[in-house]
Amino acid sequence: MASIGEPSLAVGEAALNEGDYNRAIAHLEGVCEIEIDEEIVSRAQKALVVAYSKGGKLEKAIALCESLCQLPQEQVWASKALSDLQRRYSKLPQKPSSGLPVVVNQQASVKASVFTPGRVWRNGERAKSWQRFKKFKLRQLLLVQLLSVVAFVWLLRGVVNFVMGAVNSFLVWLPQFVPIQLFYRDSGWVMVCLCLILLIASPWLLGWLLKQFYGLESFRLAKLANRCPETAKAIQSYCRQYKLPLPTLEILPTNAPVAMTYGNLPRTARLVISEGLIEQLEDGELATICLTQLAYISQWHFVLMSAATAWLQLAYTLYWQIAVRGENFYEYLQQRFPKPPKYIHPWIWQDIPPLILATSTIFSALFYGCYWLLRFPWLWLSRTRVYYGDRIAAEVTGDPNALCRALLKIAIGMAHNIKQNRQTSWLLEGFDVLMPVGFKQAISLGSVPDYTPLETVLSWDCLNPYRHWLKLTNSHPLMGERLFLLCRYAYFWKLQPELDLPPLNPPARGNLAKLRKALKSYRALPILQSAVLSGILFGSMARTVLWCIGMLSDWLSGSISVWWLIWLHNGRAIPFIQACILGAFSLSIIIWINGYFPDVKIAPKREEPRIQDLLSNRDYLPPDSEGVRLTGTLLGRQGMSNGWAQDLILETDTGAIKLHFYSQWGLLGNLIPQKSSFQDFIQQRVTVKGWLRRGGTTWIDVDSLRLEGGKTLYAGYPIWVTGLAVLSAIYSAYLILQI
Repeated sequence: MASIGEPSLAVGEAALNEGDYNRAIAHLEGVCEIEIDEEIVSRAQKALVVAYSKGGKLEKAIALCESLCQLPQEQVWASKALSDLQRRYSKLPQKPSSGLPVVVNQQASVKASVFTPGRVWRNGERAKSWQRFKKFKLRQLLLVQLLSVVAFVWLLRGVVNFVMGAVNSFLVWLPQFVPIQLFYRDSGWVMVCLCLILLIASPWLLGWLLKQFYGLESFRLAKLANRCPETAKAIQSYCRQYKLPLPTLEILPTNAPVAMTYGNLPRTARLVISEGLIEQLEDGELATICLTQLAYISQWHFVLMSAATAWLQLAYTLYWQIAVRGENFYEYLQQRFPKPPKYIHPWIWQDIPPLILATSTIFSALFYGCYWLLRFPWLWLSRTRVYYGDRIAAEVTGDPNALCRALLKIAIGMAHNIKQNRQTSWLLEGFDVLMPVGFKQAISLGSVPDYTPLETVLSWDCLNPYRHWLKLTNSHPLMGERLFLLCRYAYFWKLQPELDLPPLNPPARGNLAKLRKALKSYRALPILQSAVLSGILFGSMARTVLWCIGMLSDWLSGSISVWWLIWLHNGRAIPFIQACILGAFSLSIIIWINGYFPDVKIAPKREEPRIQDLLSNRDYLPPDSEGVRLTGTLLGRQGMSNGWAQDLILETDTGAIKLHFYSQWGLLGNLIPQKSSFQDFIQQRVTVKGWLRRGGTTWIDVDSLRLEGGKTLYAGYPIWVTGLAVLSAIYSAYLILQI
């Protein structure tokens, strides 16, 4: 005990997360001996079970679990842990010992799980014989696909027309240049033709990108059968059942758990998995994931998602290639020419490298903005199709519990990959809409300590009444909702589910109830989304009222002198309604901003809180604005590839959480070179102070970043939002004056 000083639960948990099991055991054993707080002792004992099992002391872990089983408050957790430890112990060579529990179920011993370190799985059984579900209707899925295509073409046309108009305006402004006449023509049919071309070319374009930048390799089904026989058999069986040709199997050499399907016809379909997926999942779990991907082929919506991903990859690949190559070229010039070349004047040369860097930054940011914008029309389809894939995979295999475990292990594997690489990989972000799990939802969920009950951190996904509105910008359904449906399938077949999730908070029923909830939903959204919705709603109402006043004034102008109000209905319609919407938008921000960004006062429970505690509040919403202070390592990309501050993650001792950082000029201000930038804090130990937000994902709006050495950087989100409100009000007044 003397070698570690005073035993500490926090130090023990931190050592456990860092892999220093001997130190963790020493602290946790000490806490169990001297602590009198029952809650702290309970946490220490659970962490000690994990430390024993990871440190190779399975006998001690089993003995501790057996003692915890005698305590009513720990019985559920301890029995699950004991069951898993017994299965793992049965696989090790050992001498007979009367002190060890006997594994009675020999079949369970043979089929022991591939244990994800520290996490205790229930390992719920699969159905041995099961009743098929009722056939689901595809009308909603077809409608979503149709609306997604229309929205995407409309948005793409708008973006292209805006770019062409901006280019011509710039050429008109420049002396001795003429605008490009072709850019004045409507691009609608051109966009439709380009969409069809990419639809046809998507299998080969995506395959080339994956081979060129991510090391994609061919992978025969026979090789998969040697490593995962059940998965190979399930793929063959599914293809026979649905009369599909076997897809081309490919593998990615990455430890990130990845699975996706792309193609434009069943015979051109490609099924991609990664080495990390094979290593981290059991055979039966891998089979369920592969069947979700094959379900996308049999339902045909993989065609649209492949074409959409091809468009997104054009923008995303240009973004990160320009960023990386631009920085490399800048560094090359700095090293190759420490002095200006003889054939270039020094005062000209001193501007060339910074100009190259600035140009690369601007174009990289523009292409990322295009990628981010073009994702929106496909998010609804990306979320909807996942439910169908999960249902088909569970029905074909009769094993919803395996799929439940697989999804959680994928989230854990993604979080581990981000932590290991100290940034989000291009693969996870660029191909996000094709992944089984969204990387953003995996950041916090997959990084919580192994002993954290997953039911606790998933309760928000099941119970929050506004969760449907707050997931609109997510690429995947809420994990809690998704897993709850899988648990329902298990109940339907009279199986014990993998998780004990609370019943879903039902949506509003009846048109009036739905309308009331929709009208109140703007209060639950982040401030800019709320302001946009309220601006459209109240701005439209204001325009209607003003129009009625104008009509009434026109009618009464013969008897009452109110002629000066007639313009309220005679004015140009479009500029007037734009002015009303902008005015309502500005007023909404001004009214809400103090409540959304209060002074950051850190309550004791929000001083270095555990990530699992931040996730467990089922009623929390983005406008609640609780101040938090957390210390950890700031992860993320460095350089111009992180110009929008899109990849900022705080890795703490109890998990990871996404950060949103805005300068006083907003996201555009992040691109401007400054003496002190958030880039200087990446890969450093920092203390973050800000406002906790809980939505489809959890994040912190940063107020300040402080290095351990004392350097502090302040964000400017409230200032930027206030400036946006002022500009909106000014432009609204300008439009009214022009009417």
